[in-house]
Amino acid sequence: MVYEDPEVSGRNRYKYFARPLVPPNKLLPLDVSYVIAETEPIVYLPTRDSEIFGPKIRTFGTQTDYRDGEAQTDPYSPEYVVPSGSVPELLMLASLTWGRGLPAGLAEVEMIERAREKRAWEATLPAMDSASNIAKRRKMMDEMERKEWAFREQEIEKLQEIRLEVFKKMLQRREEKQTEMDAKRLDDHWQKHQKNKEEKIKKIQHDFALMLRKLVAKRKNVMGKLERRDIIKEYTNFASQTYAPLSRIGFFPDNHSERYVVKNFYLNTFAGLCELEASLPDSVTQVEIKAPKPKNNITKTGYVKRSARLEVELALVHQKALYFSAPINYPDLNVQLQYARRVSYHDRWCFKN
Repeated sequence: MVYEDPEVSGRNRYKYFARPLVPPNKLLPLDVSYVIAETEPIVYLPTRDSEIFGPKIRTFGTQTDYRDGEAQTDPYSPEYVVPSGSVPELLMLASLTWGRGLPAGLAEVEMIERAREKRAWEATLPAMDSASNIAKRRKMMDEMERKEWAFREQEIEKLQEIRLEVFKKMLQRREEKQTEMDAKRLDDHWQKHQKNKEEKIKKIQHDFALMLRKLVAKRKNVMGKLERRDIIKEYTNFASQTYAPLSRIGFFPDNHSERYVVKNFYLNTFAGLCELEASLPDSVTQVEIKAPKPKNNITKTGYVKRSARLEVELALVHQKALYFSAPINYPDLNVQLQYARRVSYHDRWCFKN
């Protein structure tokens, strides 16, 4: 007999899941009876209700039986069956679990090797059928026990060394932290002393300036004469209280100084600068340089101007002065005669002119 697929996880899922019928909190009293109102007979349409109104039962929500904390986090270990008469070596590692020996490291591998050696040693023990075998067995067991104790002592020493290293690191870390805290405390103390020192120096400088002003004011009037206020002198001296009053008197000229700042649309905005540049004439933005004209030293009638003649004479005199001021050596008499003729010619030329 073949049954049709019920489709529990498909279209017929709503038939197998439903909300629990929870009774209401407010129960009706037993001694109260309600009148049942007469209703009209129900007329069923030829179409199915599920096609019009949908399924009658819906799943509003589901909840699992286990919370997240009970979910599987360790690797799965399936069940096993050990045949009679066999002892698998893998069962010797049943004490190792995930996080406690698994995955296996160097220490676990050494432990497994020691267990194998011990099982091989147990297989070599003589049977207890005679006194000699018993003595031999006892001797072998004593030797193995001494070896195990020696190995255990080595492990204890290793653990102690590891703990000692950890303890040293902790002590070193504590000393570094303590040193850092001491340095910070000392720095804070030094900063506090420096601040107090600066405050004292500032107070001393303030008192010094105050006493100096008092001495200057006292020396101005040594005789102690009373002077009347000279308004003209105050207004002529731009360093007087009229123009520059002191702040210690109660006047602070720097307050609300932003009121005197020039705020102009043409200087503070880019559009104003563009408009200001467009309003300037071309002679400002486009510079024109004209070449200088040569001087005309000749008049309309054909005579040379007096200033031009003076410039030419001055240039000639300068040239002659440079010529005669040069050092001259006279190796022979002919050169001396030439020099005498040149001097006489120069004197005659100066006399004529």
